[in-house]
Amino acid sequence: MQNVIGTRIKFLRKEEGLNQRELAAKMHIGNSTLSQYEKGDRVPSIDMQRQFAQYFGVSVDFLIGLTDDRTPKPERPSDKPAPPDSAYLEALTYLDGLSDEAMSSALRCLQAIKALDEAKAAPGTAVILEKNA
Repeated sequence: MQNVIGTRIKFLRKEEGLNQRELAAKMHIGNSTLSQYEKGDRVPSIDMQRQFAQYFGVSVDFLIGLTDDRTPKPERPSDKPAPPDSAYLEALTYLDGLSDEAMSSALRCLQAIKALDEAKAAPGTAVILEKNA
């Protein structure tokens, strides 16, 4: 099995002009541990891989040999949607508990506001609002 990570750690360490003792001290690990990583006798934990990547300014993918692109990738935005803003939450409190008829009226008002707002964005557009009985 190839020791890509150990080879890359050693390469990056030498590129920085550090000996094993210096890098081990910076990474808060023992000199023998670093030596084992570099020789392939031991594999750094995922957390330790992240720390090496961060220290050297490379991606973990580069460190473990999945790519030759050293550039760390920007973190992906969270898959969680952003929390609603306060105006949205306040509007919801007004809608809570409305009768079906009042809710329908509120919806029509919001649709009219949206139509007017979109018309402002398109100059020369006329908006005709109909009265719904």
